[in-house]
Amino acid sequence: MVNSIMVLCTFTYYNNREVETNIKTYKGVVVYPDGAIFEGHFAQDSMRGEGRKIFTSMEYIQGTFVDNKLNGYGKRVKSDGAYYEGNFINGVSEGQGKQHFSNGDKYEGEFTGGRFGGEGTLTIQNGRCVYKGTFINGLLNGKGMYYEKDSLKKYEGRFLNGKEDGYGISISKSGDKYEGEFANGQRHGKGILTE
Repeated sequence: MVNSIMVLCTFTYYNNREVETNIKTYKGVVVYPDGAIFEGHFAQDSMRGEGRKIFTSMEYIQGTFVDNKLNGYGKRVKSDGAYYEGNFINGVSEGQGKQHFSNGDKYEGEFTGGRFGGEGTLTIQNGRCVYKGTFINGLLNGKGMYYEKDSLKKYEGRFLNGKEDGYGISISKSGDKYEGEFANGQRHGKGILTE
């Protein structure tokens, strides 16, 4: 609710018109009691429409708001430079998006409940390692692959909680190839090793 905020400018009707549903839409700037600032559109005393909210930590969120939460395309930027850009539902990253971390790591793909969830690609260590496949709760689960550029190490197959598990093919730095079963990140069960 917009109650208990200080209005810094006079609100005006958006585009000098009322919405057909008779909901008045305003554009303005407000300062909240915690020091956060919102600049954008309001309707029925809530953030609704395009806007940007800047927190006292200098983190901010911007995009399309519905009932005070990001919904649709938007961006969330942290004070350390990390950011998420993509789809939001009720203020949580959901659907297609890109997450960039302050250390240079990045993820591009699907999000579920604010975490990597669905098909995506995680690139870490400035591109030296790439993980691609199905993510659940932020970890590779199901079919996927990873590749280490410096060592030329490669694995393609099944993952469980981020570790090789099930059938897969791995190629080591020395060029050895193992095709077979894995469990908990280790060769386990039947397989063929070619040196």
